[in-house]
Amino acid sequence: MFLALDAGGTSTRAALIDPGGRCLGYGRAGGGNPTSAGIENAVAAAGQAAEQALSGTDRALEGLTPAVIAMAGEKTAAFREQIAARLAALGIGPVLLEPDLLGIFGSGTHLPNGYAMVAGTGTAAVRVVEGRLDQVAGGRGWLLGDAGGGYWIGHQVVRAVVAALDGQGPPTVLTERLLATLQMTDTTDSSAGRTQVLRQLVSTLYAWRPVQLSRFAPLAFAVPDDPVARDILVAASAALTNLLSAVHDPGLAGPVVVGGSVLIHGLLAAPAGVQFVPPADMGGVVPVADGVVGAAVLVLRNAGIEVDQTLFDTLRDGIVARSV
Repeated sequence: MFLALDAGGTSTRAALIDPGGRCLGYGRAGGGNPTSAGIENAVAAAGQAAEQALSGTDRALEGLTPAVIAMAGEKTAAFREQIAARLAALGIGPVLLEPDLLGIFGSGTHLPNGYAMVAGTGTAAVRVVEGRLDQVAGGRGWLLGDAGGGYWIGHQVVRAVVAALDGQGPPTVLTERLLATLQMTDTTDSSAGRTQVLRQLVSTLYAWRPVQLSRFAPLAFAVPDDPVARDILVAASAALTNLLSAVHDPGLAGPVVVGGSVLIHGLLAAPAGVQFVPPADMGGVVPVADGVVGAAVLVLRNAGIEVDQTLFDTLRDGIVARSV
């Protein structure tokens, strides 16, 4: 048997599979990104998800179970040592760490060539050739990059509201929606009231960690007809198109596998003129929920098992059914 894990910033998912691609167990735990969650928490989450996936199986005569973890975050020596020890205690090993975007790509297709892009809180895109990362763009974090991602959109929302309240920007329905989200009394019908709200808003938001502004991204998607919100979403789509173009090779066709809430629940479903559309000479868009199917593809391939369309379908359908 084999274990596939997808360790993301929000949650960690694990699937126990056999060589035929059947899913025998599934587990879910908290964030497994050692950079954002910390090494100790990330290791604990991976161990918990693995234990759930293994529960109810008799592996006494099976020997060690090879594993692949598709993960974000820095793969330090300390993390490698601790995750290997934690999983070895469950009879799992060896453990291979792979990039999260390779897991995302493999969750959408069994083909060896194509592209993957994630737009959640942050953004990143990759070109995949012969099943390996060939070029990577983005992933630089909220301070230095990630244009078009959840933090970037949320930041633009609050900047637009502050500008409107301060008289430096056009009025927008984002103002009342932001104040309602923060449970702040709307007194913007007077100059003194706007000043009071503005002071309270600035004081509140400066007390937050910057990346927490990503919680306001859905406000823009909720009112795409508002001119200010629409401009934000159009700029986000343009930024993601530019990101994907950075890894695009006109000579390489293949699907564009996409993940992350900004794309899946936002820009792919947005109205025409706002909706994200990849370059026409790239393959079709394949949305995926996470990278655990891709991790399963990787662990089987690492064992020398060819993953064709039939085996891929078995993996995907079984894991999805278990995850519901």
